[in-house]
Amino acid sequence: MPRQTDLSSAYSLVCALLVARGNDDRDDAEDAAERILGPWGADCPDGFWERLAEETEFHGVTPLLAPMIMACGPPSGVPDLARRIFFALASRQRRATAAREVAIDRLLEAFGAVDVPMLLLKGAALAHSLYASPELRAAADIDILVDPADERRAVDLVRGLGYRFADRQGPMFSGRFHHLPAATMQQPGFVVALEIHRDAMSRDQPDSLTLRSLTTPPQMVTRGARPAGLALGHVDMLRHLSRHAFEPAYRVRLIHLYDLWLYQARFRHAIDWRALATRHPHVATALRLVDQVFANPLGGDTETTTAAAPSGVGAGMLPLSQIAASEMGLMAKLRALLDPPAWWLHGFYGVPPGSSLLACRAVRHPATVARWLARRALARGRFENQGGLT
Repeated sequence: MPRQTDLSSAYSLVCALLVARGNDDRDDAEDAAERILGPWGADCPDGFWERLAEETEFHGVTPLLAPMIMACGPPSGVPDLARRIFFALASRQRRATAAREVAIDRLLEAFGAVDVPMLLLKGAALAHSLYASPELRAAADIDILVDPADERRAVDLVRGLGYRFADRQGPMFSGRFHHLPAATMQQPGFVVALEIHRDAMSRDQPDSLTLRSLTTPPQMVTRGARPAGLALGHVDMLRHLSRHAFEPAYRVRLIHLYDLWLYQARFRHAIDWRALATRHPHVATALRLVDQVFANPLGGDTETTTAAAPSGVGAGMLPLSQIAASEMGLMAKLRALLDPPAWWLHGFYGVPPGSSLLACRAVRHPATVARWLARRALARGRFENQGGLT
């Protein structure tokens, strides 16, 4: 195992720990964590445990892995420093989850009282439908989906609960974006953030998913003694998770891949796989790519799924805003725009692993980039004409 603290080694260890945790809570996960982390004991490089903690935080998997790491006793070689770091991070996550869950309670009660339909998206739904307790599913904000016809009523309801929308929201409400500007509310020690979506898919994706275009009826999400909510049905949930995981981003966050990995395993017998294969074949491609991430993260003697994996597993395409703001030269920016990692291209365009990306690189991706740039230029022009820029 390489004795270094670069991105690749930390990433591989995080993947290996998630594999040890498995598609469900496994009794032997803590023993597996000791085997994985044991070689990185007291003689590990300076800053190793801090670097590993940064990696788990970036990927949103600290609540999943902290109990495994904290359970590694002194014989394992995992130092007290590591356990203290992850205990502190997990404790903060529990407090943040408690504040977020209360906020979701109030949203469900407020929308239900006036009969405004609303679905819980992403972590707000998965924290209860997929995980043993909501504190295991980290989330930066609360995402909900409403019908565009109910948008103004939703805004009034949210404001009535004490949320404040981001500045310069006028042009943002004009229908060119898939969600409204972020709304925030201060809670003791935390800021609760909320995004009201009119479309569960971003405008950079080739699909649209609104309350009026659902493939299957919504499903009820029970939240223990808390108010229940509605979420996307299985087919739509997998559509959404697959597209969301492969949004343009420098690195694809492992929590989004783990959601997919866990979801297809947990609900395998309830999912209409035929409907997915017929109407949304990109989901099967995304699941194959997810398997490649978790297939054999620490290498070794086996060469199974990873042998055929595209280059750049886990890497994404830089968002346009980051490319524009970077100090890269012109040629580097063009490469970032037009030559993203093969693994990400397979996921974004739904090209099955093993199939050629030639047409994708030569035609589909350049056309997509041109569409993205044109849409942003048009949006900026409208924004300036409305006096939105200062």
